[in-house]
This record gives sequence, structure tokens and C-alpha cells, in this order.
Amino acid sequence: LERFNAPSLSPKVKICITMFVSIWKEPVQSSVVDFFHLHREALLVGDIEFAAISSKGYIHHGFISGSSLATIERECAAISLEMMQSNQMHGLFWCMNHHAMIMALNGKQGRDPFAVYKNGSINNYHDALAYAETTGRRRLVRAIYSNRLVEAFFFGRYSEAMDMAEKYRNESEISMPIEHVLNSFLEGLTAFHLARSESCSRWMELGENSIHSFRSWAVHSAWNFDNKLFLLEAESYFCHGQYDKAEEKYQSAIESSRLHRFVHEEGLACELFGSFCKTRGKLSKHIELMARARDCYKKWEAYGLLEKDCFKNCDTSCDSIIPGLSIGNEKGDSPP
Repeated sequence: LERFNAPSLSPKVKICITMFVSIWKEPVQSSVVDFFHLHREALLVGDIEFAAISSKGYIHHGFISGSSLATIERECAAISLEMMQSNQMHGLFWCMNHHAMIMALNGKQGRDPFAVYKNGSINNYHDALAYAETTGRRRLVRAIYSNRLVEAFFFGRYSEAMDMAEKYRNESEISMPIEHVLNSFLEGLTAFHLARSESCSRWMELGENSIHSFRSWAVHSAWNFDNKLFLLEAESYFCHGQYDKAEEKYQSAIESSRLHRFVHEEGLACELFGSFCKTRGKLSKHIELMARARDCYKKWEAYGLLEKDCFKNCDTSCDSIIPGLSIGNEKGDSPP
């Protein structure tokens, strides 16, 4: 770019590298900072379109990295207003729908995500999806399915989550790598849950496909993908009745998430391990893990998730739990 004296192209190139390459090589948390600065760079050269794209990357990578949901909610509100003022309608509708998903997770603490769109014709997910369908904005359609998958999964609505995952897969538009990674992860976990409740070979196949993807991705970035791979493998071993191996993988998923600063996925791993322990009759371990999951979700500021039934009888704090939870049988636990 220096050779061709084209400084105006610099933000475009950097944004594309950060969006499509960095996740395979760098910790995803570093991309959040990069997008923050690239937004300003794009504005300084008058590139409103790529400034909007960098804003989307900032929000999306922030969510994937486990940034505070309260912070992301405020950024969504500010960026939606900026996009409305600059007439970046595609970015606006993407941001409003992402904002709605964040609001569901954080217990609706924040502003109405659709209020920024002044004509009042889009007030919820369904209106936004109808708009995207009728205007042929397939990338927006795909993003809406992705957001609804995330929301349905975290609230335990697994049939709805799989429906959204399948609709997402059936869209032909190329997605951002970060979006594809998130959806592959949640679809795999959803498939294993459904496999245990419905004994359907199709669900196991989908789950194993996700494991295959994450094994290949983890070769490029253990930081970004190891914890997700371990959790998928734990759920697979659970389905196959290999309980000792499942416990080891759950523990690895929790530790990897903690070391790599994915607090939301540490909470998720604790929650799924806790559910496993409850099924196996290890009730004291179940309570400890659910307390730790609850505290992780508090740090993530996902207050909406704390209203789930699985946390209502959890009256201990992970402050009282010794790091590196033992995974063996405990005195007083029911035998397998």
C-alpha cells in the first residue's frame, strides 16, 4: 500500500485480515482491540462502510471472547445510533439483532435495541427477519438465525436451537469465520444433548462433525479452540457412556477456558459438567459446579441466565470451591 501510495486502502486490508485471518493465529481477545482502533482509522480516511464493518467485528469478537455483556450492550446501542446517522442500514439491522440477543442474555438490562430505528416497522426478531427475507439480504438472514441459535442454546431451548442451526447451515451466503466457529460449536453441543434425549444417529453425526472441525482448527490456534474441542469431546464421551473420559474432558474444558480467559465458556463447561454429575448421582459435585457456573455467568454479566431453573437451588459460591475440582466419586454420592 505504501508502494502504491494508497493509504485509504489500509483500513480495508487490515479489517479483512483481522476478520478472516487473525482468528486462526491470534487470541480472539486481541482482535477486539484491533477492531476498536480500525474503526477510527476507517473514519479518518472517510470510509464509512468499513468503519461500520469494523464496528460489527468489534461487537462480535467481543462477544466471542467473553467480554462483559454490559459493555457490549452499551457499545451496541452507541454503534446502532452511529449507523442510523450514517445510513448504514445493513449494519444497523445486524447490530439491532445482535443487541437483542445480548439483552436476552443480560436479563434485559439496557435500552430497547429496536428503538433506534425510527419508523417503527421493525420491533423484534420476526420483523427483522421478514425485512431481510423480502429485501434479499441473505447475510442478514443468516446473522439473525445465528443470534437466535445462541439465545435458544444458552437458555436450554435445544429443539429451537437446532432448528436455527439447520436454517443457518442452509443459507448459502459466506459467513465471517468467527460466526461460523460459534455456530459449529453450539450446534455440536446441541446435537449431543438431543442425541441423549432422542437416541437419533443423525444427532451423533452432527456432533462428531463439529469435533472433526475443531480438531483441525485447534492445530492452528490452541488458544481459541482447545477449550471448545474439549467440551465437545466430553459431551461425546457422555453420549457413548465413557464416563471417566467424559469427566477428564470436562475438567480440561474448564481449565482451558479459565487459562484462555473465556469466562462465559468456563461457565458453560461447568454447567454441562454439573448436569453430567447430576445424571451420574454425584449431587455434591453437581452443586459445586453449578455454583461455579453461576459465578462465571455473573462475571460475564449474563444475569438473564441466572434465572434458569438449574441455578435456583444453588446457594454456594465458587469462592468456597478448591480450584481443580476433584472428579472422583465422593463420600455420600450415589453410585453410578
